[in-house]
Amino acid sequence: MGFNRPSKIQETALPMMLAHPPQNLIAQSQSGTGKTAAFVLAMLSRVNGAEKYPQCLCLAPTYELALQIGHVIEKMGQFCADIRVTYAVQGNRVLPGALREEQIVIGTPGTMLDWCFKRRVVNMKRISLFVLDEADVMIDHQGFSYQSIRIQR
Repeated sequence: MGFNRPSKIQETALPMMLAHPPQNLIAQSQSGTGKTAAFVLAMLSRVNGAEKYPQCLCLAPTYELALQIGHVIEKMGQFCADIRVTYAVQGNRVLPGALREEQIVIGTPGTMLDWCFKRRVVNMKRISLFVLDEADVMIDHQGFSYQSIRIQR
């Protein structure tokens, strides 16, 4: 991926994100400093590829950002056996009750809410890691704030 050494945010955040037992973390850093790579590494390290159910949820405020995060996961996780990603974004249709087998689910708040609570294709009790990317945007936007908090709870 072209990393020679961790950025300042990665150096600070990664030990907390990879700690056992897991810890909650709020991190803020400039654009382009490697925040996405840091939380993607944490997701990949916490996922068990042998378990065929969602274990990590990642919320992003836009379709484009959700796809961008997914591409980072796919690139960084290309050598992680059996780890798969799915996208809970508008236009990605799922059948009600047809449980997802991918370990990482990335999406936007509205579609994620639909998948988790209306269609019930993600068992929320089995989620071990939750990422809220662009949290300031998500909390500032009234609809996203309600949806994001409901999913987190």
